[in-house]
Amino acid sequence: MTLYAETPKPRSLANRIVAWLVFAAITGAGLFLAIAPTPYLVEKAGPVYNVLLNIAGKPMITITGKQTYPTTGDLDMLTVTLKGDSTRGASWFDVGLAKLDSTVAIINKDDVYPPGWDDVKLNQEADMMMLDSQANAKAAALTLLDIPFTSSVKVTSVTKSGPAGNILKAGDTLLKVQGDVATGLNQVKALVRATKGKVPVQLLIERNGKRSEVKVLPKLIDKEWRMGIYVQGVPEFPFKIDIEVGSVGGPSGGQILALAIYDKLTPGALTGGKKIAGTGTVTPDGTIGPIGGIRQKLYGALRAGAKWFLAPSDNCDEVIGHVPDGIRVVKVSNLQDSLKAVKAIASSTGTESLPSCTK
Repeated sequence: MTLYAETPKPRSLANRIVAWLVFAAITGAGLFLAIAPTPYLVEKAGPVYNVLLNIAGKPMITITGKQTYPTTGDLDMLTVTLKGDSTRGASWFDVGLAKLDSTVAIINKDDVYPPGWDDVKLNQEADMMMLDSQANAKAAALTLLDIPFTSSVKVTSVTKSGPAGNILKAGDTLLKVQGDVATGLNQVKALVRATKGKVPVQLLIERNGKRSEVKVLPKLIDKEWRMGIYVQGVPEFPFKIDIEVGSVGGPSGGQILALAIYDKLTPGALTGGKKIAGTGTVTPDGTIGPIGGIRQKLYGALRAGAKWFLAPSDNCDEVIGHVPDGIRVVKVSNLQDSLKAVKAIASSTGTESLPSCTK
């Protein structure tokens, strides 16, 4: 035992250097994980919008020139968001966290951004698909209500350097594609894809009131056979239906938008005041098609308080085994299925017989 504490020996220079190197390595590794890009994107649930209400202070659906009716409850349109972009994927840190979170998905960046695509092009494509989705939703709702209307497929833009650059013009109406009556974007894409660039696409168009037949040989652009045009179904309705969705893009809101339009044009609240979410494309005849990110949308719906989720039947393979507790999925193939389901949910009768996604 001593009366005085021993004076600590100073650390050697070598020890201090080692300590600083270890600190620098740990810090560098942390920074790398936090900011270094990966070839992946992280997909998670995005904002949820009740299309019966407002967005940015404006009604999401406004109908003029036709009697409308007040409604209550929720018809929720679902979205997904991505971490990472066309130049930088999500960070390794975000990817690592995603592996521990069943509510998000890790996807290859190239699956979202084909070669030559960037965020501007992706957003343009999403905007065009949303416009087409809105037109289809209006048509589907009016078809369900037996309200007659006419429709045409318009060329909205033409890439001058593309295959159709010197053949078609914005504003042209597509009357027939490969001999079939033109019905919309998805049909045109499918018929162009079927040529595999081996034969030209035969088009009957109308320009300035005059009809003519033209041919366009598709080229492989961004791994897809294309004519280098954007087209949009443009229904001509007997009254005006305006849809405001802010920055939301893509085609997956079609089903919910169609139900909301139907709701506003019919007496009483279609939902019975209930909160119902859903997703899926819709065609003018009411067929509901599959979409991406449905697992993330299920969690988005749950977090928004929805107890019911209308899912396209073609998405059932992705739904099975991934339904979060607290929400029930109803399988729908067309807008008639959706309408039946919503009415059953609203009245709380017959819900036990509603179809679900099963193995």
